[in-house]
Amino acid sequence: MSNSSRRQTAETRSIQTGVQVTLTLAGVVLLVAGLALAASGASIGALGPFGDEADEPEPEADDPAADGGDDESADSDDGGESDTDAGDDDGNPDDTDDADDGSDGDESNNGADDGEDEDDADENGSDDADEHTLTATIEDEDGDEIEDATVELTSDLNSTERAADDGTVEFTVNDGEYTLTASADGYEEAETDVEIDGDDEDVTLVLESQDDDADDEYTLTTLVEDEDDGDEIEDATIELYSGNQLFGPDAEATTDDDGEAELDVGEGEYTVVVSADDYEDAEFEIEIDDDEEITVELEED
Repeated sequence: MSNSSRRQTAETRSIQTGVQVTLTLAGVVLLVAGLALAASGASIGALGPFGDEADEPEPEADDPAADGGDDESADSDDGGESDTDAGDDDGNPDDTDDADDGSDGDESNNGADDGEDEDDADENGSDDADEHTLTATIEDEDGDEIEDATVELTSDLNSTERAADDGTVEFTVNDGEYTLTASADGYEEAETDVEIDGDDEDVTLVLESQDDDADDEYTLTTLVEDEDDGDEIEDATIELYSGNQLFGPDAEATTDDDGEAELDVGEGEYTVVVSADDYEDAEFEIEIDDDEEITVELEED
């Protein structure tokens, strides 16, 4: 064999040996890498699962959260109280359920209380505990109720006027001081002060008839007699003065054959002067508020 053939054979063997070594090293590297990956996977498995499985913990038999989930579904079917039951996720399902029960009870009780309050408000006319009824009755001097009277209620803040159609009128008032003023055609106005202090109040106002008598006339009948024998004195003069006699009499009359005279005068106080021939004058005071009959005795001069 020639030297050339030997050289080629040697080179071929050298190449084959290099390839074998390279393959062997590559196999070792791959083996090491596989072991490393295997070891890494074991460590990750020890830490726990990843992905969707990590978001779904296994429910335990005594886990309140699991019971809460069932309660939430039941509550949703009963009326949609899912918002309240969402608190089960915080770990307090029992407290939340108790709160729901308490709320339901309170709402029922409150509804009953509201109904009672409305009934009270309807019965009293107002739900304000400070409001009271002030009743005013308007009467005349004989104790008869005056129809169509007008009653005004006045306070420091305002005034209210109402008609007492049947002689009675009511006002709804608070505690405080008020003035009642009553008036009616043909009567003098009447006024009274009222204090309301925690209770209803009844007030009676008495109206007096207006003084129409000033325009009316009364009859003063005067009998003039002789003081000694009681005989009637004819042609005696009776004069009535309401003021100074210098201005003349308000009324004047002369007795007839029977010694009588009638004078029509208005209500008031007068000075009466009686005179006759051969007699001394008589003078005295008199108050006229109704028809009057008087006897005057004159003394001879």
